[in-house]
Amino acid sequence: MRRARRTAVTLSWIGLALTLSACAGQQPSRTVELATLNDSGVTGSAVLTDLGDGTTRVEVDVDPAGHPDMPAHIHPGTCSNLVPQPLYPLQNVVDGTSDTEVPAHLDDLFAGDLALNIHFSPQDFATYTACADLN
Repeated sequence: MRRARRTAVTLSWIGLALTLSACAGQQPSRTVELATLNDSGVTGSAVLTDLGDGTTRVEVDVDPAGHPDMPAHIHPGTCSNLVPQPLYPLQNVVDGTSDTEVPAHLDDLFAGDLALNIHFSPQDFATYTACADLN
């Protein structure tokens, strides 16, 4: 009986150790929902993942609503009061997706007063299609 109990306890500890080691490999991430702007029909989200080396991966996934190539950036300010000069350029959202590594910690990107913004096209930066405040 004692041996069976010790085996059960040992197996429980091994299971806990495996679970913790699997979780340790996961990087922290945050998801933001993009708000549609200017009746563009663009909807979707962005996942920002801390890569652990002072950089963050930004993955944008949207329904492009007929916009095949849209520039995207992280700007100072908020969606309602955006500074036009981008702080971090992102890969253009092509056919609904974009994947970029930016040289900033995840916590710094969510410290306030930054927004992820998507523009109508490379020819029309002035028209915004979607935006999410990073806070």
